[in-house]
Amino acid sequence: MIERLLGLEALPVPPHIFAVDAAGLRYGRFARANGSYELEEYHAVDSPPDLFGSGPLGGAMREPALFAAPLTALIERISEPVEEASLVVPDPWLRLTFTEASDLPRSAGEREEVLRWKLRRLVPFKVEELRIGGTELSPLPNRAGEKRVLLGFGLDHMLEQIEDAFGAQGIRLGQISNESLSLLPAVRDPLRDVELGLVVLAAGTGYSMVFVWRGEPALHRFKSLDKLGDRDSSERLVARDLRMTRAFLKEELSSARLGRVLLVAPEEETAAWCEKLESAFEIPAHVLESQHLALSGRVPEVSVREISPLLGAARQEIP
Repeated sequence: MIERLLGLEALPVPPHIFAVDAAGLRYGRFARANGSYELEEYHAVDSPPDLFGSGPLGGAMREPALFAAPLTALIERISEPVEEASLVVPDPWLRLTFTEASDLPRSAGEREEVLRWKLRRLVPFKVEELRIGGTELSPLPNRAGEKRVLLGFGLDHMLEQIEDAFGAQGIRLGQISNESLSLLPAVRDPLRDVELGLVVLAAGTGYSMVFVWRGEPALHRFKSLDKLGDRDSSERLVARDLRMTRAFLKEELSSARLGRVLLVAPEEETAAWCEKLESAFEIPAHVLESQHLALSGRVPEVSVREISPLLGAARQEIP
């Protein structure tokens, strides 16, 4: 089913979570423990430089055989066999957008055809080269009755290369999601008492913003900063984007007040981002820390930026 690309539907998931990006691979295994989750095992390895191509959606592996060595090294560190796992990839590799739709076809093939037609009108990419997924969401308050669909899309060839590499190791990848979407289950508790919340995932090369309305994504924005060339250009782009985002909120969610802003960013960038966000949305931003997560037991010396998407991917629930 194409929905497994997004990992939003309520399905039981295995405790094994892998994350892959251009720099390397990470693995976490989580166990439910009295309403929280215990990180039982964590490992990380580096990948060869320039293994993946570059582009707005990432790029296929130039030499897929070179991916086998770090993947094998990672799997050899895991203390128990892994047959099924979830995968988290960077936001640029799996983009998100929203569309409106009447009742979608029940047939998977017809449903995919409709979603591809809608996506073709929304993005400047060759849709025939993309793998897509769609998850139906509740209507926004200003658009009562209009069904929303969250569309996810990434380069099919690249995702297939990753799946084949794991498959060669006897591991089937089920849910595939990006980092910011995976974060949402991880921050469910800090956002439980707010109607509208904002989760910001920032790094030097770009940032994502996910507005969460009553537990569901309402708006997702990703901006790349790695090719702007200088800090002033980046600052101007961020300021302009935050102004545009606030204007959209006033138009689409005027009846909802932004109740909480959560920031996930490298330590050296948190102060600057907190200032930007408070200036734009007139509400203090809270830096996400390990105590905000539903983690118990011993937590390794791993940053919240690294561990929280893995926890969120493991925290899918059956309704």
